[in-house]
Amino acid sequence: KLNVRSPYFVEVVDEYLGGVTPPTPPEPEPDITVGLLPCSSIFYFGNIVGITKFKLDTTDKDIGLYDFTISNAKVPVKYRAYIEGDTTLPSYTTIGLDVYAEEWLRVTGDNASSLSAEATNLDGVTQSFSFTTSATDVSKNIIIEIFAPIPTENNMSIQSDSCQPSTDAEAPSATDFITVISVSVHSVYNMFVNGATVPTSDITVRLNGDAYSLPNLAANSGIRLIANDPTPDYVVLSNNNPYTRTSGNFPINQRRWSYETNGSTTMMIQEIGSSELNASVNEIKVEVAETVGCAVAIRIANHPVSNHPTIPNQRVINHRGDNTWSYISTANKTLNMGNREFASEEVFTVKFSGVNQKDVVINEATYRHEQIENTNDQIDVVDDITSQLPVFYVR
Repeated sequence: KLNVRSPYFVEVVDEYLGGVTPPTPPEPEPDITVGLLPCSSIFYFGNIVGITKFKLDTTDKDIGLYDFTISNAKVPVKYRAYIEGDTTLPSYTTIGLDVYAEEWLRVTGDNASSLSAEATNLDGVTQSFSFTTSATDVSKNIIIEIFAPIPTENNMSIQSDSCQPSTDAEAPSATDFITVISVSVHSVYNMFVNGATVPTSDITVRLNGDAYSLPNLAANSGIRLIANDPTPDYVVLSNNNPYTRTSGNFPINQRRWSYETNGSTTMMIQEIGSSELNASVNEIKVEVAETVGCAVAIRIANHPVSNHPTIPNQRVINHRGDNTWSYISTANKTLNMGNREFASEEVFTVKFSGVNQKDVVINEATYRHEQIENTNDQIDVVDDITSQLPVFYVR
């Protein structure tokens, strides 16, 4: 028996093995970092170590081949590709130079057989590889996993070379609903030169990257983009009150389906075809030049469609002015843009889905503008205004 304050200690000795050494604790698991690798993007590694997982989102994309390239790999790494959530993972492939063979052996236990000669790869090794998705992988993430036991160097990169195209939105002939995207502007003026003419090119409308021109900049000038079938034709039975039950004091873009100013079209109706839109997320973006002030209204609406009551092979976009009681799912927002204090290029963006379905879905809405910080610093600010576009029903 020893006193707890005794300077002595007890050593347990096996009569055959002598002093027992405690087992060495296991090596810690490598750090895991997760990043995004969108289609046609490139990521430079910099100084990374451990495991990095890059996600490529295949939501509503066709199944098939996805191509990738790892470039300028000097310090060796291991990589593999698989579907997120898979329990059986493929083996790693190694890429890198043999000048690191000794360190590679020390940290991984692997010999230099998978490494390449520096003499023929002065900038490092570049290697392309592919991953093929199947029917069970629809809308799942592809994971490109990089294991770097030795810190990498700055110019090494991974690139998504090609992806499968997005799945087109369903046609209204298949769903009996049609999506109409309306954009209009009013009170357009040059904030810094009184009376100066503002060209239509100072306000740009883009849907999924494709530009659409406003007919003019008269009050409530705008466009309605209709995601229809190539055939049959789609029409409205009445030009009145598409989004209101009464005329009242509502803006004309809610009271009239189309209209003119001084004999010129001010609200332009344009059929774009459902193939111009994705089954997943779409983006409508309005960019306003830095000298321009105006109000911009964006509306996404899913209208029920029906056969024309008298004309064969023609479809009707039902709306409130038809006196129909079919619900229209819609979300809209009017945003005042421009800054009189300083020139500020501004962007109003709405991301949406549910094209040609019963319900509109607003995935995200943002307002990008500039503001002054620390007296003289002009910085970009992006406001999340998604909550300001609630989806409701007009009937």
